[in-house]
Amino acid sequence: MQGLHISRGGGAALALAVAVAMLAVLAPHSPAIVPPSDCGTLTAKAERYTIKADQLRCASAKAHARRYLLTRRRPTGYKCRDFGAETKLKFRCSRGIKVFFAIRR
Repeated sequence: MQGLHISRGGGAALALAVAVAMLAVLAPHSPAIVPPSDCGTLTAKAERYTIKADQLRCASAKAHARRYLLTRRRPTGYKCRDFGAETKLKFRCSRGIKVFFAIRR
């Protein structure tokens, strides 16, 4: 192997290229980005809202949203954030990748 000589910079670049190629082959493919599901409208305290959910069934999202809008009690394990009057978004609750929110109509 006397004829094969790789300079220091070339060896590092080659090692990096091999590592990137292996990572590209071995890495799992990420799922496609999908917008939140539209779960329909909900009326609470004479206000109409559109409920949307991501990684959560619409029935659960609507039940949680109704309870949150009427009592401000969040579902167990969820963190909720209320938004002001300057936006149509009323609230957003999340637990990991599970998210539901309400939009004022």
